[in-house]
Amino acid sequence: MAGVCAVQLAPAAPAEEAAPRTYDVIVERNVMVPMRDGTRLATDLYIPTEDGKPLKNIPAVLMRTPYGKDRWGTSKNKHIIRFFAEHGYLSATQDVRGRFHSEGTYGYHKQEPKDGYDAIEWLAKHPLCNGRVGTHGPSAMTSIQLASATQTPPSLAAMIPHCGTINMYRHGTHVGGALRLRRLQWFLERAANSKEVQGRPWAAKALKEMAFMPNFIKWTSRTPWRRGETPLKLAPNYEDWAIRVCFEHTDYDEYWRDPGSARDEYFHAYPKIPIMWVTGWLDNYPGSIVEGYRRMVEMGRENQALVVGPWTHNSFIASAGDVNFGNEGGGLASYHDFLNLELRWFDRWLKGVKKSDTGPPVQFFVMGGGDGHKGENKRLNHGGYWEASKSWPPEGACDTNFYLNANGTLYTETPSATVSSTTYTHDPSNPVPSAGNPWQFYGIKEPRGPRDQIELRTIPDRGLPGMPISSRPDVLWYQTPPLEKDLTIAGQVRMVLWISSTTPDTDFCVKLLDIHPPSADYPTGYCMPLSDGTLRARYRESFSAAKLMKPGEVYKLEIDLEPIANRFLAGHRIGVYVCSSNFPIVEINRNTGDPMDRRLLKADNTVHHDTARPSHLVLPVWRKDGS
Repeated sequence: MAGVCAVQLAPAAPAEEAAPRTYDVIVERNVMVPMRDGTRLATDLYIPTEDGKPLKNIPAVLMRTPYGKDRWGTSKNKHIIRFFAEHGYLSATQDVRGRFHSEGTYGYHKQEPKDGYDAIEWLAKHPLCNGRVGTHGPSAMTSIQLASATQTPPSLAAMIPHCGTINMYRHGTHVGGALRLRRLQWFLERAANSKEVQGRPWAAKALKEMAFMPNFIKWTSRTPWRRGETPLKLAPNYEDWAIRVCFEHTDYDEYWRDPGSARDEYFHAYPKIPIMWVTGWLDNYPGSIVEGYRRMVEMGRENQALVVGPWTHNSFIASAGDVNFGNEGGGLASYHDFLNLELRWFDRWLKGVKKSDTGPPVQFFVMGGGDGHKGENKRLNHGGYWEASKSWPPEGACDTNFYLNANGTLYTETPSATVSSTTYTHDPSNPVPSAGNPWQFYGIKEPRGPRDQIELRTIPDRGLPGMPISSRPDVLWYQTPPLEKDLTIAGQVRMVLWISSTTPDTDFCVKLLDIHPPSADYPTGYCMPLSDGTLRARYRESFSAAKLMKPGEVYKLEIDLEPIANRFLAGHRIGVYVCSSNFPIVEINRNTGDPMDRRLLKADNTVHHDTARPSHLVLPVWRKDGS
């Protein structure tokens, strides 16, 4: 498989060095830790021992979770909590308020800042701890630790946010103002194992069935949900959160600006501590983690690190969807490798082990460069290699405009036509399928990650499953000629669109593609999805205040796609398509302008691409030599 490893990621200790010492571990389960209001949260403590006696004066690491603390010490989950205790840390995991063994009522992210502060400071005062605490954990556990940091806990000394969000509205629940439907599925899953349905297995079963495919597709094609009209009514507290978060507070209003949700608005309050930001290009939140790193650096915070691999959500396998990336992720080929990287980070900043090698400040995987054949597990060999830099974007990255043309081409020259546009009809009852995504929706057998852009079945009896998405009449497809030489991008991708519509609101969805040429393995080529983005048109000026469109009037939209690093080989094409749906990743826009209106309106949407209104894709072309 093609692809040269330019730098190995956070290399392991040389073979001639002695392996780090490990310890036996004892576990204290369900230690009830009091919060400031008297509510007690169940906590498991993993304690390293030597000659049968607990180690003393040691740093601690903490992971707080809504998923059940018991699962994180099992073999299925790589002994994550035990691992740190084996290496000399007081390692703790805690059920958040209202979940599993903890007392109180679950309050989504609103509860986490104060509870997180109290948990950190309780752990720091434990008789075995030296007062220094680090936090870690992926996904929701990242959101929880970032919320804790907004309260400036004095004992918090290092963090590792991994595959999570710095702002719940902009990155977690919504994207470009449009609802991420995964959030609804998340509420259903949490409700199904909540205290509210304990003793009622039939209620849990009804919630699980609603969360799994194909039922979930059916329910999400009938949004907005209303209280008492879905199986979520069986868990009223979770129904209340789901309705409020997903359907009642559709604007970025004051509801979202508390430290539990808008963690980035409180970055100034974070302790000045080392943070290692970790994500994958194929995760749901690469833009959030990258933005968190970048903003901390801009604030002058020292000892910030960024690691981005070719991974999906909380995964370290260098294959995803139906694509292989090669070299097994450099120095990170498994979750165990990642745990060792976390260990080196905590050893450096909690134990003061200066020789602990955590790698360069920015380590990122450049996808692409593979031979394009069908390789292991019958996946496309897209290839890739690791790079390192002192900053993100890397030095030498320069924004370059690629202009959309009426004939479906992408060129770097500005359009010469004085009048040029293309119109398509968005029918909310027949949405464009997501066709490859970072989330594994429950009930879908295909592995999550990138897939060739072939239409999948979403709403029954709609679309033509198996046909190329490019053949749909509601998709505008643009591509460059075959590249004469390799071209690498590394950084933020944006789309600038000049648009008009016949309805007061609609979505514009954009997907960036690396189009492989036809081959014996892929006779029609392969469209590798790299990054996507959505903007709900009523939020074109601000997420805080919706502003409807006037039919026929032309507006300028700027759509942020997820950041990416990819090498387009000579002979490949750079492709992009524009449409008005991305289902089931994003809620279908019904085009009425009223988020509570269930009617379906067809929208005739127009993209303009002339001299005065030059719609264009902005790519961060990267040349290491700075040329």
